[in-house]
Amino acid sequence: MSDAAALALARDATARQQAGDPGTAAALWRRAIGAGLDEPEAWNNLGVARRDAQDDTGAEDAFRTALARRPAYGRAARNLAALLAARGDPVGAARVLEAALAAGDAALRIDAARAWLDAARPDLAVPLFAAAQAAAPDDPLVRSALGEALLGLGRPHDAVPHLAEVARVLAGRADAKVNHGLALLQSGRAAEAVAVQRAAITQDPACRPAWHNLLLALNYLPGVSAAEVAADHRAYGEAFPPLPPRPFANPRDPRKRLRIGILSGDLRAHPVGFFLEAAIAAHDRRDFELLAYANQAGGDATTARLRGLFDGWHRVQHLPDAAVAARMRADGVDILVELSGHTHGTRLSVLDHRAAPVQASWIGYANTTGSRAVDWIIADAVTVPPDEEALYAERVLRLPGCYLCITPPGFALPRTPTPMVARGHATFGCFNAPMKLNDGVLGAWARILAAVPDARLLLKARALEDAGTAGAIRARFAAAGGDLARLDIEGHSARPAYFTRYADVDVMLDPFPFPGGTTTAEAILAGVPTLTLRGRGGMMSRNGETLLTAAGLADWIAPDVEAYVAQAVRRVNDPRALAAARAGIDAGALSDGAGMARRLEAAWRAMWHDWCARD
Repeated sequence: MSDAAALALARDATARQQAGDPGTAAALWRRAIGAGLDEPEAWNNLGVARRDAQDDTGAEDAFRTALARRPAYGRAARNLAALLAARGDPVGAARVLEAALAAGDAALRIDAARAWLDAARPDLAVPLFAAAQAAAPDDPLVRSALGEALLGLGRPHDAVPHLAEVARVLAGRADAKVNHGLALLQSGRAAEAVAVQRAAITQDPACRPAWHNLLLALNYLPGVSAAEVAADHRAYGEAFPPLPPRPFANPRDPRKRLRIGILSGDLRAHPVGFFLEAAIAAHDRRDFELLAYANQAGGDATTARLRGLFDGWHRVQHLPDAAVAARMRADGVDILVELSGHTHGTRLSVLDHRAAPVQASWIGYANTTGSRAVDWIIADAVTVPPDEEALYAERVLRLPGCYLCITPPGFALPRTPTPMVARGHATFGCFNAPMKLNDGVLGAWARILAAVPDARLLLKARALEDAGTAGAIRARFAAAGGDLARLDIEGHSARPAYFTRYADVDVMLDPFPFPGGTTTAEAILAGVPTLTLRGRGGMMSRNGETLLTAAGLADWIAPDVEAYVAQAVRRVNDPRALAAARAGIDAGALSDGAGMARRLEAAWRAMWHDWCARD
């Protein structure tokens, strides 16, 4: 066949593609290639046609052939990367873009960097964004991307100046302030973070990310009351009212097998994943069907295990809210449980579309969402005493015992003797994120060390790998009167090594007003007691109380800061009593997945009966 004939086939293929007939277009492109038009562009166009015709395997083959013929072909690399990302392979997508970049297409630098961010590899994204920023120092969007990647890498101290500059240059854009405020919060500057997010909301009351970050930051901010925090959450609910309800096809049968939808951006090695896995694994599938809606690009070993536990798994990260809600309605979800609230990865906005007859909040955000679209919040009697129900926009459903259940790690956690006996000095510890360590917390810890002259304090968290963040903590601890010679700071460890470090601590010290959740539960598993402060009100502030109560350590809840300091000193000055307290820690109630599953199943059924009884 002549070159003219091949070009004619290519023109016909383009016309059929533009006319919305990708199947015919693909056949024509294949004929054109066979007729001699064996060029990268033709293979790329064949890939586009096959993709649009829902032939993903054929599309991938075509895009890879185009790149084999021209390794630096940016258009084909972007198309293949998008295909892989949509299939749930963000790492593969990033590698495709990185290869084309290495082959010479410098325009792909930012694409590759963003792909590595989507693949949860900010360590690989940061150098690419830094190179792009150096090449375009006046481009605020590139600088913003670099700041975002630094946040993902756990380097908020380094991110703050970049994001502050973006907010200054793009002063007319409320969204430019959002990440600046988030970086301030992660740097331990909660008051400044709140001010920045409030400024963004004043500029644009419909800037939902600013609302999410404001409400999250309020949980860290000392000096505000639970009522004030609740009022801001209710203001969010007024700013984003739910859409008018539509009827559901779900039969109002109180005894039906219930379909429970779980919506989260944290179905991975994350506190949500750790608190979810054991309870989900033990659910009775005769009466309950579990469907996951994962608002995340990739995953890890925890993701793989969770995926195997659900009856259905749907990726929703790239779908608009209305489409996600429509999918849930089509799936016949009876109860939708949202696990992110106002944290990173949230899709709380999906609930505004009334995706299920019953909608609830659990685990991921231990406070009111403020949203009128959320019917229930799952709590317990310790985290939400009766006189605090007014703090919640949702109805409160209290589980018996603790509302949390930690999934034990897949390796043994032997109980160890009190380490101070062998070492001759006490070691206090805190493995919480440094953004929880406000000046009041550091001041209390400085007083404890001053009263126990030989004691040491171990701080351990991923964010402390950032030299700027660690340096800021040291400076603030010293300003609060702390002895830096007795302060040890560590970054991230793999999970087995992380748990090993608990064996080196005599007493864990909880921060306030935002205490530990996962860290306290993990300490209980490891047989190490945590000293916590009674919360100011609101679930988030009472997580330490409910976990310690469940573990038989209710007497480790201090009523105020003075008692907190005095009790820390008293505990380590009585090694015999401390050893007895460690030996008496009961982790069983907090790691009983089957028991939690039964309590949740009763909760699902109670919520469902309530809906069935309503008109």
